[in-house]
Amino acid sequence: MDTAFVDNPTRKKILLALKMHGSMSVEDLSGEVNITPMGVRQHLLILERNGAVEYSTKKHGVGRPGFLYKLTETADNLFPKSYQRLALEILTDVENREGKEGIAQVFRRRRERIASETKRLLSGKTELPDRLRAFADLQQKDGFLVEVEESDKDFRLKQFNCTIAKVSLRFREACRQDLQLMRDIIGEDVVREQCLSDGDQCCEYVIPKTGGRLPE
Repeated sequence: MDTAFVDNPTRKKILLALKMHGSMSVEDLSGEVNITPMGVRQHLLILERNGAVEYSTKKHGVGRPGFLYKLTETADNLFPKSYQRLALEILTDVENREGKEGIAQVFRRRRERIASETKRLLSGKTELPDRLRAFADLQQKDGFLVEVEESDKDFRLKQFNCTIAKVSLRFREACRQDLQLMRDIIGEDVVREQCLSDGDQCCEYVIPKTGGRLPE
């Protein structure tokens, strides 16, 4: 989900109100966020178009039915989670019991699973530029901020955020397997020149144009 639409402070208040109170009418939201019902409807329309809210009808006596608005399941991703803390706790337990090899196995299996699914989604993308940009689109959908640059001799894929940043800082095996993931999908000649976990501005992968066949 593209979250640019929640940069507006009023829409943030509406989302928070729905998160805390569940289904609410326009009138209820108007009182909660202190703007007119017409203003609430305009914000709700934007939130609905972006898949963050949905509505149902509710009859209340004679006349036109009212509408109750609530968050969609997708909107739940807009709120902070403690998943990375939980992941760190689980991985620490694995390390204490099975050592570094146990950790390596966890991230290796994760990489193999992601690589298999990604290759399926990219099937038919047999040219490097097409596959690389399709891969970047998939990463965008998974929450990465990605940019692809092209020069005469290579492509550069830059990830400006890490969806498991805290995990990667603690367990560098995650970074090693992410590099191998790129090689599994794009080619063995991929090189990572920068890494967020090293304090760099981004994870930057260099893909030469003169590489061999793409992985199948």
